[in-house]
Amino acid sequence: MLRICDLSKVYGRTIVLRGLNLDLKEGTYCLFGPNGSGKTTLLKTIAGFEKPTSGRIFFEGREITCYPAEKIAKMGIIMAFQIPRVFWNLSVEKNLFLASKNKKEAREVANLFMLGEEIELEVKKLSQGKLKLLQVAMAFATKAKLLLLDEPFAGLDAENVRAMLEILRELKGKRSMIITSHRPKLLHGIADKFFELRGGKIAGSYENPF
Repeated sequence: MLRICDLSKVYGRTIVLRGLNLDLKEGTYCLFGPNGSGKTTLLKTIAGFEKPTSGRIFFEGREITCYPAEKIAKMGIIMAFQIPRVFWNLSVEKNLFLASKNKKEAREVANLFMLGEEIELEVKKLSQGKLKLLQVAMAFATKAKLLLLDEPFAGLDAENVRAMLEILRELKGKRSMIITSHRPKLLHGIADKFFELRGGKIAGSYENPF
């Protein structure tokens, strides 16, 4: 589904990605590693928000290395950012409608993501946990083939972490996902394979232990 060949990204004198290679079939994957290891940069580069310094990216056999983010999104890759990008003054329903283009589907997605009670609420009034759920819900509503989820557990309390895990279990099998996390153990039982990033390269990997 996704193939990354010798990918590098350099900012000035800082090497963020260093000859990274990855070959993924459809499924759910976790990228973990310390701050500065290149996790977010890798997702942004796959999604077209950053251009690689060198290397190539293929999606479903088609090279997308130099494609803009909008074109990559239309092909089926959507990134949900760690800082939610939503329309703050619009309701949850309208945000989901803008993603799905279908009012009925917007309500169905709201219910799936435990946002049914907040559907008419302005987004700026949502809790941090509900904002995270909306962020992932909007990515899901686009019907993307591959969801890139950047630190979906960041800033969540225990209750909302459990809610997010329940959602990710529900999404498994419906969409392919690449999820970055500082807490890979949370994704045991969800991700099919785990990849450790260090110094901008894949330092190791292991299969789902459960």
